[in-house]
Amino acid sequence: MPESGTILYDLNKVFIPCRTVLEMEALTALFLEYYNYDEIKEIPKVQPSSHRLIEVFRVIECQPLERIIEYFIDVVVSKLKPIVMYERDHHDRFRMGNVVAYTKTRVCLYLALHRLKLKFLLIKHFMDKFKENNYKLDLSEDQKDLGAHNFLFAFYNDYYKKNKMNLKLILSTKRVSERVSQLMDTSKTITNEDIMNAVTFKKFLDDKNRIKFIMKEIKASLFVCKIMFANMDVFTPFTIAKETMIDAEEIMISQDFIPELIPAISNCIAEENVNQLEDCFRAYEFMMNRVLEGINNAVEIASGGQINLDLEGMIYNTGNVFEI
Repeated sequence: MPESGTILYDLNKVFIPCRTVLEMEALTALFLEYYNYDEIKEIPKVQPSSHRLIEVFRVIECQPLERIIEYFIDVVVSKLKPIVMYERDHHDRFRMGNVVAYTKTRVCLYLALHRLKLKFLLIKHFMDKFKENNYKLDLSEDQKDLGAHNFLFAFYNDYYKKNKMNLKLILSTKRVSERVSQLMDTSKTITNEDIMNAVTFKKFLDDKNRIKFIMKEIKASLFVCKIMFANMDVFTPFTIAKETMIDAEEIMISQDFIPELIPAISNCIAEENVNQLEDCFRAYEFMMNRVLEGINNAVEIASGGQINLDLEGMIYNTGNVFEI
């Protein structure tokens, strides 16, 4: 992935200083490997102390993991000040410069929102390309023998590969000599490799667990965002007030969205049921758009109305992850 001035600027201003967001994301994803999201879903509302969160995550006496939570809660989250909520005029919206995206106290929240939106956009770009290709997959010869599993395999493989690429982009690499590397004691620290392994260790899974893995990834990012918003006294940042209230957060984690619609689309393809496939796609697109609008709403709230993103707009640079 080529380096550019913009990427390097984001790397130095955001990705390196806010590494704690990636560590908390990875730690939460690992927790969700063994426990249900319902166990932590309401935790942000009580604005837990670092000690309480350590207990919830069951990492007592594991110093490297304790330090991740302590720094995240006691340093990063504690700096976030409550937001004065008021009714804003949503007409004639325009995108302002991203100066606010580098505000010291909220930059970690912006990165958490950036990662959450990226995960949904990775899914959206795959699905958009699939639709533009008349509901056909571009598969290599060794993948064409997978039959009904073709779609879910390609879907998961695309997400897995691009998420890993993005992590490689935003995790800085220290260039040290082999001799110095051997002398460094990393036994009590969380390294870049640890984060990569925690977030991307499930490469070979069956269809059901591929969807579960992606959902754990999404829930991990959502939880990190919610912890930070709660300290700002904002408990429903993804809820959009229109003619009817749209709770984008509930859509994100709903069984009716990714866990049901993606396998349903896969089945329609296998059965060559075009009419039902198009119906499923319309339902998927409706929900995906509501989710992205909800994340944009959260970004707008976090920035005091100064960052208004397009539906697929990103706060920070993503390199060429969507072009591969």
